[in-house]
Amino acid sequence: MSKVDKESLETLSILNVWRSFRFWPQVFGLLWGTQKFYLLIILITTGLQGITPAIILICTQNIVNSVIKAQATNSFDDVIFYFLLLISIGFMNEVISLIKNYFHKLFESLLSNRVNILIMEKTINLSLTEFENADVQDQLKRSQSEANYRPYQIFMEILSIISGVIMLFSTASILLSWRWTTTILLIVVPITSFISLLRIGKQEYQLQYNRAPKYRQSWYLTFLVTKDSSFKEIKIYKLGQYLLTRYRELFNLFYQENKSLVRRRTNISFFFKLLNQVVVAYVIFLILHDTYTKQINIGQLVGMIQAVMMTQANAQGAVQYILSFCQNNLYMQQLFTFLSLDSSDKLARSLHSKEIIENNSLDSIEQIRLRNLSFCYPNSKKLALDTIDLELNRGETVAIVGKNGSGKSTLVKLMAQLYQDYQGDILINGKSIVSYPEDQFLQKIGVVFQDFVHYEMSVRENIGFGNLMNVNNSDEVLKAAERAGIKDLVNQLPSKLDTQLGKLFKDGHQLSGGQWQRVAVARAFMRNADVYILDEPSSFLDPEAEIEVFDKFRKLVENKIGIFISHRFSSVSFADKIIVMDNGRIVESGTHHELMKLDGQYAKLYRLQMSNFAKEENLVSNH
Repeated sequence: MSKVDKESLETLSILNVWRSFRFWPQVFGLLWGTQKFYLLIILITTGLQGITPAIILICTQNIVNSVIKAQATNSFDDVIFYFLLLISIGFMNEVISLIKNYFHKLFESLLSNRVNILIMEKTINLSLTEFENADVQDQLKRSQSEANYRPYQIFMEILSIISGVIMLFSTASILLSWRWTTTILLIVVPITSFISLLRIGKQEYQLQYNRAPKYRQSWYLTFLVTKDSSFKEIKIYKLGQYLLTRYRELFNLFYQENKSLVRRRTNISFFFKLLNQVVVAYVIFLILHDTYTKQINIGQLVGMIQAVMMTQANAQGAVQYILSFCQNNLYMQQLFTFLSLDSSDKLARSLHSKEIIENNSLDSIEQIRLRNLSFCYPNSKKLALDTIDLELNRGETVAIVGKNGSGKSTLVKLMAQLYQDYQGDILINGKSIVSYPEDQFLQKIGVVFQDFVHYEMSVRENIGFGNLMNVNNSDEVLKAAERAGIKDLVNQLPSKLDTQLGKLFKDGHQLSGGQWQRVAVARAFMRNADVYILDEPSSFLDPEAEIEVFDKFRKLVENKIGIFISHRFSSVSFADKIIVMDNGRIVESGTHHELMKLDGQYAKLYRLQMSNFAKEENLVSNH
């Protein structure tokens, strides 16, 4: 748990209640930035509604006194005046309420949207290292899961606090001129209950905070059961009931913890509500006594009884809203802490950079050089890459091979600048990669990852995302599809480029694994890059399709830098240079013939794979 998180758990205590209001400037900035005009209208109408009850109470008191007076004088002028005033105020209050509710609904949607956009913008700007961090994932989950309602709930509480305090002072002022001590008594009991419930609130927040990892497990179980990519295995292996049982166990754990806290909160609330009623009864008894002894008149009797009820209710309401606001402020601290995260990649770039970024413009990538490059994943002591030295020049096609876990994918991720907290140097055209604007560098590379994304969107978007500037240029999208060998497939689809892919949405067309992979390759080929990186681009392809993809890849990377990872040695022999990796190090390097002559690890793996292929062919021919 971070230092900020620990402090947030201590915030919900009596001594630190006031500190919870330190977020008001940030909260107000969030609200103000959402829609200024709507916010002003809501604040003004809230203030007007806050003083309305006291005005209605005074009018009611004067009506009663006017009626009593009219019975003696037969003059109803004052009665009619206060009656019309009361009706007018009631009507205006209804109009104000309608206006407030209208802008409330609009503001609620805008606020929820703004918070979601802020969270998504922050997530987009996270480094891969940060995104893969479990603590950041928990923080993101907490912020995201409550983004649709929590900020607006806090906004409503702020309005309720403002309105409640205004109503409290306006109604209490009527009683203060009578007996100020009894007025204080009406307020003291809710404050005492606030102190007790505050401790329960701290426990509730701490419980929710500690649950974040389990909430993610619960979400993941739901995701597995409802996602098409896992549905087939769940059916085949009969995993449904097992996953449901895991989900129920988590829910029952949450439920029992909630039940215990709800019981404690209910018991405390019952005690103080009973105490409140005793105090109210005592104060009303005093009012009745003073009326009987003619210290106050009948109109004042009616007004004061209403004032007692309203003061007690407003004090209790204001305290409850402040309590809830203090609890919700802890969520806001989580949100603002997440939004204020500094990207570790930006820090890493600044540490690596020895040149001013603005001085270097990247027109083309002629050479990539890795010098003493080492990298270790967060929370791991083992080097994923260990002192890598490698030079790639324009016109070269480089294959990277090795056993699983040897560092192949990690190496290309570093070359693509997905991880930047490394040791050593990555040089582009002889200069540090961080001396160039990141956007310029990324525009010069096209990448297909092993775990490529299935965008459940149109074919146009799936391919066009490789170059957003041309996503609506059908000719360019079709050219990329042709380079990946799927132009005929696209033209056979119901709506061609505008066909919805996947099964999540209506009229979706599902592709095979190999077809999805070709779409991912087309996405990389959409970009007119200087460097193309393919990580296992044929893992879902049949042999014929694999040959076609690599044939097109060879043509595409002529006079460019081509890098690809493959476990199929039949696909790497055409490469100008083959890099063999083992335990994060480059152990062999050369052409296919040079490495076979070397008779090292590459030659051993190549012969083993070819031998297996030969056995498979013999089995097929014998049958």
